[in-house]
Amino acid sequence: MQNFVHLLPKSEKKRPETIQELGFLNMSYPTIEIACEKAIAADADELIVVPVFLFSAINIKHEIPKILDSLTKKYPEITIKMTKTFGFDPEIIALAKEKILQTNINFTNSEAVLLVGLGSERDNEPASRLYSVSQLLESQLHLPVFHSEIKGEPCYPTKLEQLVTRFEKIYILPYFLFTGAHVVAIDQERLHLQKLYPNCETVLCESFHYHPLLEQAILHKISELVD
Repeated sequence: MQNFVHLLPKSEKKRPETIQELGFLNMSYPTIEIACEKAIAADADELIVVPVFLFSAINIKHEIPKILDSLTKKYPEITIKMTKTFGFDPEIIALAKEKILQTNINFTNSEAVLLVGLGSERDNEPASRLYSVSQLLESQLHLPVFHSEIKGEPCYPTKLEQLVTRFEKIYILPYFLFTGAHVVAIDQERLHLQKLYPNCETVLCESFHYHPLLEQAILHKISELVD
């Protein structure tokens, strides 16, 4: 949550809108409803909602639209729009590549990269998008790039165990905006398999965090909708 709080002031300086608010899902404060209400109280007549998510899933397709529909009924005179997610944008692909290259990768035939995303058991779009990202990175890195999920298929522990029997070194990239419980779980599973398969070295790359490329991707999505 604190990462998003720090992200907003950096991004808002590069947009002309004078009214900018931050809202959260999952019981965090301020909620999306409160953020929108504050903007409306400050005389905003059009709201551009920017979901800071890499891929669309249940929350983007259903939860947030439900909230915005409720606000539209309450304030029919206010125009409310929502941008698309940005996990497949060129800036994010470049950021993923940068995180992998930071590990001083050797580019040998015995190495591979594994992307790990959150995924969804009820929506296959995140897995499909992550697969597309893996294909793009594979063409740029000239190394095998695989994908897996914390939730849904292909399952991360199973996929990683398959790879450690085939390669001598695996670079694991958490395809998340910020470090959290999911990245800790990824690292714990990595360390567990490292003990079981000592002949394969596993390297955990950094998740994205705040980065100028992340900021560019967000601003790009706003411009697509507004301009």
